[in-house]
Formats: sequence, C-alpha cells, structure tokens
Amino acid sequence: MKKYILLLFIILFCSIPLARAAEEELLDRVVAVVNEEVITQAEVDTFLRPIYEQYSKEYSGESLVKALNEVRQKILSQMIEDKLVYQEAVAQGIELKDEDMEKEFEDFKAKLEKPEELDEMLEREGLTMKSLRERLRKQAMVRQLQDREIRSKVIISPVQVEDFYKNNPDKFRVKERVRVRSLTVKKSEDSRAKGLTDEKAKQRMDLLAQKIKLYKNFDQIVKDFSEDSHAKEDGLGEWIERGAMIESVDDVIFKTPVGQLTGIVETPIGYHIFRVEAKEPENVRTFEEVKGQISGYLFQEESTKRFKAWMEEIKKAAYISIK
Repeated sequence: MKKYILLLFIILFCSIPLARAAEEELLDRVVAVVNEEVITQAEVDTFLRPIYEQYSKEYSGESLVKALNEVRQKILSQMIEDKLVYQEAVAQGIELKDEDMEKEFEDFKAKLEKPEELDEMLEREGLTMKSLRERLRKQAMVRQLQDREIRSKVIISPVQVEDFYKNNPDKFRVKERVRVRSLTVKKSEDSRAKGLTDEKAKQRMDLLAQKIKLYKNFDQIVKDFSEDSHAKEDGLGEWIERGAMIESVDDVIFKTPVGQLTGIVETPIGYHIFRVEAKEPENVRTFEEVKGQISGYLFQEESTKRFKAWMEEIKKAAYISIK
C-alpha cells in the first residue's frame, strides 16, 4: 500500500527524479479516447493536483488512496463529457469571435481577487497564458451550444412558480435574525491554537471598552482598531440567523436591544463588542419577494435534467474508451 501511495505521489507531482523519457511516458499516458481525441494522465493531473493537496491534509494511507481514486473517476468522467460537448460545438460550427474572446478573458480577470497576480496563479495551477485562453475559448463555445440546445428550450410558467411556492412553505420561512457592527481584538495564534485566554489581547479590549464608554465613539474605535474580517466595512456584518453563531455570541446579540452595545464577549478567536444595528423577527417571505428566485431555481433544475438526457444521447453516438 505504501508503494502505491508513493507511485501516486510521483504521478501527481513528479517530485522524485526520473529518467526524462520515463517521466514523459508516465505523464503523457493516454487514459481515455473520446471519438478521435485522447485524454492524457497529465491533463487529469492538472485538475487532480490541487485536490491532492487538500485531501492529503484530511486523509492518509488507504483512505487517501480511496478518496483520490473516487475523485479521479469523477474528474475523468467530467473531462469526457466536456470533450463530447466541445466536439458537438465544433460540429455545429460554433465559433468565438476575437472580440468575444477578449471579453471572456477580461471577465475572467475581473473575477480574480487580485488581477495583478494572474501570472502567479497560472504558475500555481500549471497553466500558460495560451492554455488559459484556449480553456476560456472552449468554455464559451460550450456555453453557446448549451444556450442553443438546452436553455433556449426551457420555459418556466407562472403557474409552476406559484405551485412551487405553495407546496414548499418551509423553504421560505426566515428565522429570527440580527445584524451587528463588531469590534474585535484577536488572540495570539498560540492562544487560539491552545484554547487559552490571551491576557494582552484582553487588556487591549478592556482599554478600548473604557474609551468607548468615556467618549461614546464606538464607530471610530471600530474603524481604527477592529481586527475582524468586516473592519473595512466599519465592522458591519451580514444578517445572522438565530443559532448560526456559537452559543456565547448568539445569546448576547439576540438579547441586546437595537442600538445598544454588548459587553465584552470572549470567543476562541478573540474578544468582541457588538452593537446591534437591526433585528427582524421570524417570518415567511412573500411570493413577490421570492418569485424571481423560484423561477431561476426551476429553470436551472429543468436545464440540468434536459442536459443529462441530451448528454446520454451524445454518449450513445460516440466512441468512448477508458484505458
């Protein structure tokens, strides 16, 4: 079993020196044939590599091998379907104009947290700029084909939307929820890891609490000193449903009246003071509020159903060989 894991590690990362010819033969091994096109081990590994990094932290031994085998099969199955759909797009004469390709590329960059780090991302994912653009081009062509063959034929009627709302009342019930602005002083990494009190962080929060009490300047203190993820939004978080937070926080924020501050609350992360900005009681969202979401959900559900049936027909007419 250890030898098998080591072999898998070599296939994924090539971290152990091999003869160049042997390495290329291993990486370029054909794992599937789809009509007249092949899928190689190297192509599968491109998608498997980041999953291996994640799984190796969660599994070991036989469990790791089993988990990787399962995800490899899913990746290969998806790649076969992708090949078939792209081949169908080509067969139907779908092409992407240069200006549309540029838009695809710009849209992709806009979705990155830090567009300036594109080159670093490409290196990390084992891609080149050329291969990235080719992947985006193929995705756009496939999307056009699916629009033509699937989505353009899906119609969701108002009656379907109304029936779904009437038949699924629990899906539209909203729990009691609250929105808070928070001041956070984090514990040290060592204290968080060991679940200990951090006296220095606690003293800092005590000092900030005294300033707030004296100067009534909670908003400014949050802006200048808060260390939580909402600091850039002046500490204002999203709506929180009852039961979504740990008990020590949940109890306090739902008992505190709107506009009032809590006392200092300790959590495994650090020390916090919350101001309750708004509250909403438990309620059922109206049909007018959710009809657009229901229509979108039903559209996606029907599109997925039609795609699966369409894909089965394409597979029946195709030559597929898994090595």
